[in-house]
Amino acid sequence: MVLPRIWERFRSGNLHLTLLSCLRTRMLRQVLHRGLRTCFSRLGYFVANHPVFFASAPVLISILLGASFSKYGIEDNVEYLLAPQHSLAKIERNLVDSFFPVNRSKHRLYSDLQTPGRYGRVIITSSTKGNMLDQHHTELILKLHSSVAKIQVHMMDFSYTFAHLCVLDNEKSCIVDDIIHILEHIKTQRSLNQTGFTITYPITHLKDGREVYIGHQLGGVTLQGKDRVRSAEAVQLTYYLQAVNSLNDALAEKWELLFCKTIKLFEESNKEIKLYPFTSATLKEDFQQTSIISEEYLITALVLVVVMAILCCSMWDCVRSKPWLGLLGLVTMSLATLTAAGIINLTGGKYHSTLLGLPLIVLGKFFPCLLRLVVFFCCWS
Repeated sequence: MVLPRIWERFRSGNLHLTLLSCLRTRMLRQVLHRGLRTCFSRLGYFVANHPVFFASAPVLISILLGASFSKYGIEDNVEYLLAPQHSLAKIERNLVDSFFPVNRSKHRLYSDLQTPGRYGRVIITSSTKGNMLDQHHTELILKLHSSVAKIQVHMMDFSYTFAHLCVLDNEKSCIVDDIIHILEHIKTQRSLNQTGFTITYPITHLKDGREVYIGHQLGGVTLQGKDRVRSAEAVQLTYYLQAVNSLNDALAEKWELLFCKTIKLFEESNKEIKLYPFTSATLKEDFQQTSIISEEYLITALVLVVVMAILCCSMWDCVRSKPWLGLLGLVTMSLATLTAAGIINLTGGKYHSTLLGLPLIVLGKFFPCLLRLVVFFCCWS
């Protein structure tokens, strides 16, 4: 009999504590509810008494912040955009540069360059998949090389050519791909009706007896025998430029632009070959081209969003239909996006093409609010 009585007292005590806890939570909830209701009531009363200010001030602020885009910076460093500061690739590159420095005064392979700097590269193929080592294609390749060597960059009343900007070897001569020397030697032998020179792959010998590697300069190679080259479907030429200071870098950047234009003009005048240029700035330019390519899709998406906002707030009854309500919500979200972008621009943020999709993401967040507005609108109707 004693144990049941103790158990009953214990249960009644726990029940009393539970009731006190629930009562305390309810009282706290009521206090918070009354406080929030009072605050929002006063806020609504204040906004209702100053409609002009609260209707015009947000729009003016958004316009002023949006006006900051008259001067905005563009982030064109692809490495900064795609690789984080703690990237293992950057750490490995620093280790390679510190332990295996590149000697730019000697002949070396393109694969030896961890940081190639400024350069121009072109891959030459035949339109009919012919042999790039025959007489006609050889003359075209040498003609193209001569055109590239004559590119002039004008700066400070002086004209700079590839000879002024190229990387020099130990003999203070421009480093040119060994395939150029081989083709020049082949052309000379053909003019003298001599056929004693043969090309081996991937290592061949020049006329001065030096062994050179041409595996990265000839492509689509067909061998005759063990290592003798019978034909090649592609030839790659690379022109290395100096970028030791800001002036050299600016000259090399302009030279790269003229290099691409020269390659394009040469291809238009010689339809029997196809040229594929590439420079150190090609990846950056392609990355920036996404802004132009995505304009059509972006405009189409914005039009669909506007139509969707109008349809969601439209009804068969022309009296109850409120299409302007959807447009107003869309304008509100656009002003909020413009304000945020202006703040980012004023704080030093830079524009890049990957931000083009940001308005659509913001509008995607807007659609749940629009659906709630539609439900509220239907209930009000």
